[in-house]
Amino acid sequence: MKKKRNDKKIHLDLDLDLDMENEDTALDKEAEKGIDIVTSHNEKLKEDRKEKIYENKRKKKENREIRYKIRPLLVAFITVIIITIIYVLFEYGPIFGINISKNSGISEESKINIITGDEDIYRMYNQELLVYSDGMISTYNQYLNKTWSYEITEKFTPSIYINDRYMAIVNNSNGTIYMFDNKKEIFNKKIDGQIQYIYIDNYGNIAVEYSTTGYKKIIGVYDKNGTKKFDTYLSSEAIIDIEIFDNAKKLLIVQAESTTFKIGVSIQIVDSTKTENNITELWSESNTLLYDIRVQGQNAILLLDNKIAKLDLTNGNAVVLKDFTKNQLLFSAIHDNYYICTEKILNDEKNQYVISMNQYDGLNISTIETENSPKELYSTGLLNYFVYEDKISVINKWGIEIKVIPIDSQPKEIVIFNNEKSIALFYTNKVYIVNI
Repeated sequence: MKKKRNDKKIHLDLDLDLDMENEDTALDKEAEKGIDIVTSHNEKLKEDRKEKIYENKRKKKENREIRYKIRPLLVAFITVIIITIIYVLFEYGPIFGINISKNSGISEESKINIITGDEDIYRMYNQELLVYSDGMISTYNQYLNKTWSYEITEKFTPSIYINDRYMAIVNNSNGTIYMFDNKKEIFNKKIDGQIQYIYIDNYGNIAVEYSTTGYKKIIGVYDKNGTKKFDTYLSSEAIIDIEIFDNAKKLLIVQAESTTFKIGVSIQIVDSTKTENNITELWSESNTLLYDIRVQGQNAILLLDNKIAKLDLTNGNAVVLKDFTKNQLLFSAIHDNYYICTEKILNDEKNQYVISMNQYDGLNISTIETENSPKELYSTGLLNYFVYEDKISVINKWGIEIKVIPIDSQPKEIVIFNNEKSIALFYTNKVYIVNI
């Protein structure tokens, strides 16, 4: 009996050993599975880390490429802004009193030695100073440099007509016209008659006033290539001015009206699109003279000896903008959107002169009172040059004196050029160029 219990005990011990061995095997398997999970997780972490590193490198590369693309654009943008600011300062700064040029007065450094004669011609052409002398036409810029020369081979004293970049050099006696655009000859032609005057519009179209043995007053209209558009025949009354408009299809013609007892002004419209009755008298007035006219759309601004008026081109009605009868008018000028007047106030104890700038709608832009009377006025648009005995006062449209140019004596002629920012003073055998 004792032996059986021992056998049973041994059997139990074996069972326990087997159970423990099974448990160890199970634990080992669980451990291996855990290790596999950890290993797999670590490998996934490594792959994720690699992917993140690659993604970061890719993003950094893209950011660098974007920055490389943005930087040139930014530099270009800043450069454009700087260039624009510099251009605005040089182009418009002087008009507002911002002076950049060192050449700001009369001196030996601002002098051009030119031998001038009685038949010489001085103008502004293509924003430069033009001088005709002894068969040679030359232009000078604001830095005193000669920029262009043209020799007239025929022997004649020319008449020169200019509108900005367009210029006509004319032999009035034989009717020859040499037409230039930006210093390049674009055509030359001969009119069968004697030329009295040429009018040029902003697009290079020209109206030629000439006469023949059969007709005393003919107006021939040509485009910038020299192709004739139409002719019109007028009365023998003197032509004061011609304005070309509506793509050179119409002319506004100002003629003097004179009789034994009075003189006046007549304004006519010539419409080339009409086959009959193409000349219409639009407006007339007796006992007056016209000094300047500007067409603005359906209106024309008239500078007369006694007033400034606005004429409606559709119906001929005229409205007075400024009456000159109240004070003593010294100088006046009209521009595209305003007019300027210099007057001596009558019955004024202060004995003052008034310079006023006004819009055509009646709005006053500026008014200046002064005790000195200017000798001359050169008005070019945004700037007005008042010539006194010992100085030239430059006043802009808004009444601000932006420069005073001292002078020893009054020049015999003055030409304003370079978009109003330069002035040429002509004396005997010398010319001074002053930049404001």
